[in-house]
Amino acid sequence: MGAVMNDELVQRLIDESDLRDLIHRYAFGLDHEDWDLWRTVFADEVTMDMSDYQPEPPPRPAPADRVVANARVLFAGLERSQHFIGSHRYAIDGNRATITAHMRAEHWLHTGQGSDRYTMFGTYTDDAIRTVDGWKLERVRLRLLREEGNRSLMREAVRRGKSTLA
Repeated sequence: MGAVMNDELVQRLIDESDLRDLIHRYAFGLDHEDWDLWRTVFADEVTMDMSDYQPEPPPRPAPADRVVANARVLFAGLERSQHFIGSHRYAIDGNRATITAHMRAEHWLHTGQGSDRYTMFGTYTDDAIRTVDGWKLERVRLRLLREEGNRSLMREAVRRGKSTLA
């Protein structure tokens, strides 16, 4: 019986490590605009629920490639970003897991109109599935706790990103 419990504990530790790596790749991919890396985080279809930040359109499943393309536009318009994700909690049930973690995301863009910084503080609750390629996110849900700085620079970043990528 002890070997079974040890095997379960070892698998739990492996899963937690892999899930932590998954959400760290999420942050690192965004901040380094490494879109190939960021794409590895998602299942082929993913629901991005950012409705606390942007209520419309309502969250619905979308092809992961489209999610990556949309993020690429925003981040092409920013000068820099830095995402911190920590205080991880995991609920693992076989091949499904929920990751809950606090986040702080800094975004910088000189606009000449107010602050050059916009910061989001919140909690991610992400649903993941185990695949043959490892854990992948199927749903990302951000609940904002606080915002600071110039939120309008995000719209300007999208405008500049569209121009840059055109």
